[in-house]
Amino acid sequence: MRYTVTIQNTPYSFQVEKGETVLQAALRLDIPVPWGCGGGVCGVCMGQIVSGELVYPDGEPLALFEEDAASGKGLFCVGHPATDLVLDVPEMGQNWEPFA
Repeated sequence: MRYTVTIQNTPYSFQVEKGETVLQAALRLDIPVPWGCGGGVCGVCMGQIVSGELVYPDGEPLALFEEDAASGKGLFCVGHPATDLVLDVPEMGQNWEPFA
């Protein structure tokens, strides 16, 4: 099963394959999303889940504190979509320019 992920305020909408994290799919497609450790420890990839559901098959990541999860934030490096997603990634806002 595939899910569509849309990053609002950007031109990016992409497919995440079964078993893939949001970050893995974005990198596979050369979408320049912010990330650091890739393992749920640093929190660099954290963003707001505007709609949809993100799950963590390997358990809650260390960098996702209860208050972040309660406010609808997620870590895209270890999160797998369980539905189509709309995400807000503050670093990728209106005046954002990807690294060249």
